[in-house]
Amino acid sequence: MQTTVQYVHEPMAHIDIGPHVFPTEKYDLLADAIRRELGVDEARFHGWEALTSNDLARVHTPQYLSDLSHARISPATESSELPVTASVIGGFQRMAGGSLTAARLARRHGIGFHIGGGFHHAFADHAEGFCYINDMAIAIERLRAKDGLGRVLFVDVDVHQGNGTAAIYVEDPETFTYSIHQENNYPVKERSDLDRGLEDGVGDDEYLACLREDLEAIDRTFEPELVCYVAGVDPHRDDMLGGLALTDDGILERDRMVLSRYVARGIPVAIFLAGGYSPDPAQTAKLHLGTARAAEEACRVD
Repeated sequence: MQTTVQYVHEPMAHIDIGPHVFPTEKYDLLADAIRRELGVDEARFHGWEALTSNDLARVHTPQYLSDLSHARISPATESSELPVTASVIGGFQRMAGGSLTAARLARRHGIGFHIGGGFHHAFADHAEGFCYINDMAIAIERLRAKDGLGRVLFVDVDVHQGNGTAAIYVEDPETFTYSIHQENNYPVKERSDLDRGLEDGVGDDEYLACLREDLEAIDRTFEPELVCYVAGVDPHRDDMLGGLALTDDGILERDRMVLSRYVARGIPVAIFLAGGYSPDPAQTAKLHLGTARAAEEACRVD
């Protein structure tokens, strides 16, 4: 089978959260850039699947889902740092259906690229850090329940540790969680299967050396059937919420390292955008476009 990148996007991904550091407009900017600069036609764009109540309940607790369904202001929802409104909560829940689509497409075509998702701070029983529901866990547990998916590897390169994902899967031997992040930054850390907490100001060379070493160590102990690549671009040196010092080229090389590694072995990869907070949303979208370039390159090599 020829490996291809299949993209997942719907224009309503621009969820109106008002003035906020989280640039939701990056989703539409990136989709337009993928079409224009990478020449991707509409046949490789797909919409979001509808999630069921059972899909949500496999990951999240009944009380928390009740708070979400009623847009109830509670400690569990206020910790999202987002507006607690039906429109915002519903928008992010619908976007999570795109994560299911991306995971399905990855298994079928090689790479599923969700122009959205990566809400890795959401716990089973509460929101955190701009994340209401853990879209990736919902997608994985749906595929495990219905499609026979087994071992899953999370490669989380966002500048912030994927604490919600780590907590959800802390006792699951079929799921390996890896996070390389800035140690002295949000959030309160949970225990991943492998954590690499970097000191402030780490740049391209040290970062890439650590990432390579860790991926090689994971290869020796865990063979995944699907990789979830949480491809936040907030390790960039200009990011407003990060304190690492990667350049544009360093972010691109990071993406190439991860994606070529698994595509060359025939392991499907689902990509999720996660964080990115450059002063200009267009710059954030440009960095995410580099991830799409790296994905396309990995398929050409394959």
